[in-house]
Amino acid sequence: MDNKTIVHIEGKARQLTEKAAGSGSEGGGRGKLGPAVFISAAVAFIVLCAALVYYMPAFWKTSKEAYIEVKADMSGAEIADELSEAGLIESTGLFRAALLLTGQAGDLKRGEYTIQSDMSLHAVIAKLTSGQSEAYRLVIPEGYTVRQIAKVVAANTNVTEEEFLAAANKADLLYPYMKGNRKTTYITEGFLFPDTYFPHYGGAADDLVRMMLKNYDNHLTDVMKKQIAATGYSIYQFTTIASLVEKEAKYDDDRALIASVFLNRLKRDMKLQSDASVSYAMGSHKYAYNLDEITYDSPYNTYLHEGLPPGPIGNPGLKSMEAVLNAPETSYFYFVADKEGHNYFAMTYEDHMNNVHRYIP
Repeated sequence: MDNKTIVHIEGKARQLTEKAAGSGSEGGGRGKLGPAVFISAAVAFIVLCAALVYYMPAFWKTSKEAYIEVKADMSGAEIADELSEAGLIESTGLFRAALLLTGQAGDLKRGEYTIQSDMSLHAVIAKLTSGQSEAYRLVIPEGYTVRQIAKVVAANTNVTEEEFLAAANKADLLYPYMKGNRKTTYITEGFLFPDTYFPHYGGAADDLVRMMLKNYDNHLTDVMKKQIAATGYSIYQFTTIASLVEKEAKYDDDRALIASVFLNRLKRDMKLQSDASVSYAMGSHKYAYNLDEITYDSPYNTYLHEGLPPGPIGNPGLKSMEAVLNAPETSYFYFVADKEGHNYFAMTYEDHMNNVHRYIP
């Protein structure tokens, strides 16, 4: 509680004492003053203890720092639980009581905060009500490549593009299943999970890459791992397929059908012939590629090489990952997109060419 609160409570205590003392005088009995004095002393003691608990740093605790994200819809109780789980406060009940008594339960602001375990309740609450975020806000869209992510990082944090790209090629940051057996442009490509991140000020490039890789690992549930194993593909191959789907699909309704086309082609040992693979190989993005471009010499060019490219061609989101796992059984081997990004599917090359002439001017 702040100074105004303490003064307010002390004033109330004084009023109660004076009232009790007045009642004792009117009764003409001196002995009746005793309980009033006791009550006053007890109230004063409680106020003093509350002030000590509220303002006194937890100097007896080992100093520990942790990062807390307060979301817009979080209640005081939920925040208390987060603080407790991180080992930053000893009692969720005391924290909630402090919010209630100081009237600040509704003042906690969305943000990202660094809290030390030896801070007083007053200091913790003051920080959480300040709204002064202590982290960068980093939004990584689905399908972004490592190069694109590096530019977003450089524009929004203290980490440079070069630093991030160097970290994105460190093998020791990878989980074992994230390692392929062919040379790739960036070894973390495909596993930097698209999401909104709040990296701490002063964080290094390695920390950012670790955070994104861990986020991918968190989204790869045991159920998904079993589903992937049932397909006969490794997690690395699965992620590569999901990255192709992510790059080819603009609309969610198309994802699973596009996945079915790629899976059907892989079963038949057909070239995938994905324009998205050409885009990745050339480092460009176009609505359509001419003959010279689709013969661009690169191991990533699926017009030239059978099977999957050496690795993912971007970082797929959860929807594309689920689309591969839930791809329907179809007889589609072809698809083409119009200028709005809607895809049209065909079973035969003849039907596919009809779609090309119909939907591509």
